[in-house]
Amino acid sequence: MKALRYAGGIIAGMSLQINRPYKVGDWLQVGDRFAEVMEINWRSTRLRTNDAIYLDVPNNEIVRTTIVNLHYPTEIHAMRIRVGVDYNMPPNRVKDALYRAASAANGVLKEPRVKVFLVDFADHAVTYEIKFYMGNHAAINEVNDAIRTNMWYELKRQRMNIPFPIRTLQIERRGRRPQQIEDDDEARAILRAEPLFKCLSDSQIDNLVTRSQLDYFGRGEQVIEEGAEGDSMFVLLRGAAQVSVSKNGNAIPVATLRSGDCFGEMSLLTGERRSATVRAQGDCYVMEIDKGVMGEVIRDAPECLRQLSEILATRRLETEGIVKEAVLPADKAAKEREYRATFLARLRTIFAL
Repeated sequence: MKALRYAGGIIAGMSLQINRPYKVGDWLQVGDRFAEVMEINWRSTRLRTNDAIYLDVPNNEIVRTTIVNLHYPTEIHAMRIRVGVDYNMPPNRVKDALYRAASAANGVLKEPRVKVFLVDFADHAVTYEIKFYMGNHAAINEVNDAIRTNMWYELKRQRMNIPFPIRTLQIERRGRRPQQIEDDDEARAILRAEPLFKCLSDSQIDNLVTRSQLDYFGRGEQVIEEGAEGDSMFVLLRGAAQVSVSKNGNAIPVATLRSGDCFGEMSLLTGERRSATVRAQGDCYVMEIDKGVMGEVIRDAPECLRQLSEILATRRLETEGIVKEAVLPADKAAKEREYRATFLARLRTIFAL
């Protein structure tokens, strides 16, 4: 019997050598295991898992098993991740959020593109499946981690819940949490110190803060993109973010934002496209003030328009380097008057004043 098994292993080994369904370095799915081919001999195939566990599989057994070669004909192959999302969320919004999260994850290929499917209406959540493509399967743990991490932040920002699969009755009180009250107080202090909002009363700033949105951004995530349209501004409550501009196809770092900094206000107030890209250096917590909220505040305080136009004009001059360079006072004054008039007209148009 032992001789027959040995002979069977040799014959199977010869079949593998002739047909070559896999080679050293390929990643295989054998049953429910994923492993890399380390050695093929006449008797057995030696595999290694991601946990550096070696499997010595007799060839007469492996030929009777369904084998999926993840690296044939190329290393590019599709993998899938499932996640459950609250029934209250519109499927198309969920699909868009999951697509953004997976597409931005390190290790996920741009082509073929990520696809998201609604696959089941489960007992506690709607189940979605993300299909993504990657290269060498050795990086599967890192890629899965990157996708799931991005999903958590993206779903958190979109106010989409990943429900717990439990049957416990949970009664939620609608009162504001202590942490939210603390965040709002911090945002108020930042806005009161920001020159753009000096003309607003305390009640107007309170209205601005309570009606704005709080968002999380994970390390490396893009908050705003250079060249994109923007109708909101941001207040960085916690964390740090890097500002960069594109030059000759390269991202050139130009500044670092810290807790208490505001950014994106030029696009909100003037309708211009984003002038730089901002990425979170670590986990960031930001407040986003959108056009609708800002418009109501400005319409309630029209006397602020001229002050805002003056601040925007000064910032534009500083950006262009006119204030910092030695120029004729007359040239500077003329340019400043021109910018004030331009920004005042834009503000009135954008906010329908």
